[in-house]
Amino acid sequence: MMLLMRYLRLLAWGLVYWLAITQSLDRHRNTELNNFLNEISGDKGGYLVYLPATFCYGFEARRFPAGVDKALGSGFTLNRATNVVETKYPYGVALLQAPFWAVAQALNADKSGFSTAVRKSIDVAGVSYLVAGLLLLAATLRRRFARPVVGLTLALLVLGTNLFYYGVVETGMSHVYSFFAFALLLWLLGRAHVAEWSQLAAGRGREVLAVAAALGLIAILRPFNLVLAAPLLLWPAQPTDDLAARLRGLLYWRTIGTVAGVVAVCWLPQMLYYHYAHGSYWVYSYGQEGFPYALAPRLAEVCFAPNNGAFLYNPLLLLVLGPGLWLLGRGRSWWWSGLAAGVWAVASYLYAAWWAYALGCSYGGRGFVELYPVLAWPLAALAENVLVRRRWLVGALCLALVAYNLRLTDHFYRCFYGKGDWDWPAYRELLNPPARPGT
Repeated sequence: MMLLMRYLRLLAWGLVYWLAITQSLDRHRNTELNNFLNEISGDKGGYLVYLPATFCYGFEARRFPAGVDKALGSGFTLNRATNVVETKYPYGVALLQAPFWAVAQALNADKSGFSTAVRKSIDVAGVSYLVAGLLLLAATLRRRFARPVVGLTLALLVLGTNLFYYGVVETGMSHVYSFFAFALLLWLLGRAHVAEWSQLAAGRGREVLAVAAALGLIAILRPFNLVLAAPLLLWPAQPTDDLAARLRGLLYWRTIGTVAGVVAVCWLPQMLYYHYAHGSYWVYSYGQEGFPYALAPRLAEVCFAPNNGAFLYNPLLLLVLGPGLWLLGRGRSWWWSGLAAGVWAVASYLYAAWWAYALGCSYGGRGFVELYPVLAWPLAALAENVLVRRRWLVGALCLALVAYNLRLTDHFYRCFYGKGDWDWPAYRELLNPPARPGT
C-alpha cells in the first residue's frame, strides 16, 4: 500500500510538471525574437546573456548578431566601440538556466544562443525550478504538518499568488529561481543541527557548507536577497530549539569563516565579469539606481496601489500575514511566526525605499515571490485550520481569493498601463476587460 501511495504521489507531481510546462509553452507560442513578450526580452535577456557571451562569442560584443540587444529590449548592451558585453544583472539565473540552454543549443541547428529552441528551454527551466522548489517546500513542511495540509498549502501558494505568474509566464525573470533557492535554504536548515555548528570536527562541516552554498546561490541570483536570507539562519528546525545555542553555533569563528568563504567563491565569477566590463572588481552595476525614498518609504504603494501593490494583486497574503501568522505562532512556534513577519517587513521597507518601488513591468509585488517558502509556514497553519478544525468559511474565502488571482493573472498583459500608481479605473479593467469586437 505504501509503495502504491508513493507511486501515485510521483505520478501526481509528474502530471503537475507536465501541465505547467505545456501551459508555459502555450503562453509563449507566438513570441518572436523582437516580441517583448518572449522569454528573454528586457531584463530576462540581461540575465541570460552570460551564456551566449561565454559559449558562443567569447565575450566579444562585435561577434554577436547585429542589433540583437535592441531586438531583445536592451536588457543588455553590446558596446561595439569597446567590444564589451554590458549587463547590470548578476550571473546566477544564467547559471541555473545553463543545463537547459545547453541542451537546446546542442539539439538545434541555430547556434546563435537566442534561438526559438533556447527560448523554449527557458520555459522548461522556469517550470523545473518552480516544481523543484515546491518539492523542497513540501518536504520541509511535512516535518510539521500532515500531508493533506501540505498539499492544500502548495495549491493555495501557486494558484493564489503571483508565484504561478513568475513560474509559468515570466520564466526568464530571477524570481522563480530565487524561490527555489530560498526553499533549498529552509530545507537545509530543517535538516541541519545549527546549534552544533561550532563542533565542526564532530561531522557538522558538510551542513555548514551546504547552507553556505545555498546562501551563495541566493546572493548570485539577487544580491539584495542576501539581506533577507541571513536572518533565516535563526529559523528553528524544532519548535523547542534553543535560540542562544543557535546563535553560538552561527557566531562561531569557523562557521562565519566557512559561510563567508563559500559565498565569496560563489561571487568570484561576478567580480571577474565586473573587472572585464568596468575595470574594477568592486562595482555597483545599477549605477544611479538607489534608495531615494529611504526616509519616506512608499509602503502604501508597495502594498495596495493598483500599480503592482502586493496585497491588491495577491489578497491571499492578507490572510497569510494576519490569521496565518497568529495561528502558526500559537500552534507551532512564535519564532517561525516572528521571523516570517520580520523578513516580510524588512523586504517591504527596502522595496518601498527603492527608486522604482513598483519594480517596473511586473505583476503584483514580484519582489516578494522569493519569500513564499517562508510565508508557506503561516499559510500551512491557515490550511490546517481549514482542514482539521473544519473552518469551511475560511476555506471558501481562500477559494474566492484564488479565483480572483487567477482572473487577474489571465488578463494581465506584462505591465500595468494606468496613469500613475493609483489609477483605479485601469485596475478595474484588468478584472473586467472591455469586450472585444465580435465577442
